[in-house]
Amino acid sequence: MATIVWETVSQHWCDLMNQEAELLEARVYPADILPDVGVPYQVSARKCSLGISCNLAGYACRWSYINPGYDPFEEKFGRDPSVSLHGRG
Repeated sequence: MATIVWETVSQHWCDLMNQEAELLEARVYPADILPDVGVPYQVSARKCSLGISCNLAGYACRWSYINPGYDPFEEKFGRDPSVSLHGRG
């Protein structure tokens, strides 16, 4: 059976919530080690540690599930911070 682990990919200051936010991804590791697959896991989902709090506060961004077209971290850093350098996706 595969193992799913939520890993912190990066941490950024969230200007909307005025606190540190962790960007996480769900990594699926196979039960058996596969030879020569390159990457030992697949990314099945991404989320922000403040996503639900932002949603309830009415802040609309990609991470609060309200506005997928707006990513405040992408604007701040000029790239998608949720993309892992070590995994697919």
